[in-house]
Amino acid sequence: MSVRLKIENSREGLVATISERDDAGKVIGRPSIFLVGSKEEAKQRAKTLARSLGLKIYGIVDKTSAGRAPIRP
Repeated sequence: MSVRLKIENSREGLVATISERDDAGKVIGRPSIFLVGSKEEAKQRAKTLARSLGLKIYGIVDKTSAGRAPIRP
């Protein structure tokens, strides 16, 4: 199991999508989609979910204009 955070720009601001994935990479359940004030806020929410599931890491896909390659915090 893993947790993935995707951050994208929208007209309303930054949109974060957090999804749980099985070992094959398929989404489990319904992803959480919400507006965030900053990338750090989105990362904190993903980190909290990952920790609650007993995971130490989570993946990040940053699709904003200032995005970088996926990282593992």
